[in-house]
Amino acid sequence: MKVFICKRNIDRTKADKLIQELLTESENSIAVLTETQHSEKWKERVKRGMIESDYVIFLIGENTFESDQIKWEYEQARDLSKQIIGIKLSNASEESIQFCQGLQVFDNAKQAVAYLEKIFIANTQLKIEQYKIMVNSTEKVTDQRMKVNNLFFTITSSILSVALILGKTYSFVPLSVLAMTILTLLALMTSYFWEKLVSSYGKLNEGKFKLINRLEKELRTNMFDDEWQILLSEIKYEPNTKTETKIIQRFRLFIYICLAVEVIYLLCKLYELSPIKLCICNN
Repeated sequence: MKVFICKRNIDRTKADKLIQELLTESENSIAVLTETQHSEKWKERVKRGMIESDYVIFLIGENTFESDQIKWEYEQARDLSKQIIGIKLSNASEESIQFCQGLQVFDNAKQAVAYLEKIFIANTQLKIEQYKIMVNSTEKVTDQRMKVNNLFFTITSSILSVALILGKTYSFVPLSVLAMTILTLLALMTSYFWEKLVSSYGKLNEGKFKLINRLEKELRTNMFDDEWQILLSEIKYEPNTKTETKIIQRFRLFIYICLAVEVIYLLCKLYELSPIKLCICNN
């Protein structure tokens, strides 16, 4: 497991001794991360280290939480929803311990290691279950989106079929062609709703895969990420959302053509029946 350790420089000697005790008690099964350099980008390095770590440990001395840097690191760990524990140094004060109310605070490295190993196993099992749930969730979204595609294709094609049958039944008189035009416009509107839903499902899956990727990193595996890189770089895979959107746009182009033909036909029929046309024919 990886732990990020926060400590004050004034407690460096005692802190280094305690870190060595942690490594000894854990038989070097713990990877220790800490930030010792002070520069303009120290906050970025601390945040990156905390993200990579499973737990954040504060080494509690006499005036630990009087440091603005330690206070910032404490707030950052909480914002990242990291599991935080404290370990007392030999000079730990009651004020520093009181600051950690609500957290597990241990007297020595042995207690801390025993606790971390216990919750690490439990948390790993929980993350595996969460991983399974998220993978199943993406499969359900994919199934639902296929049903939506079938539904909208059926609705849109049915509207166009009804429009054609209506026009043919009434021998394509102007009134029936007008009804056809209205139904074709309805099919056109439906195609836009269809595309919007496909885009929404794509974004939903994208969010789920980001969570899966985050869980994979915490579980020290990258199966989905590796698969995605292979699909894009080696197989030249095109995402489903992009493919489905192209199909909808081509289908919409067909609807536009049908609409244009109907409008032109309707205008021609109206022109034939217009008073100006009749007047010209009489003359």
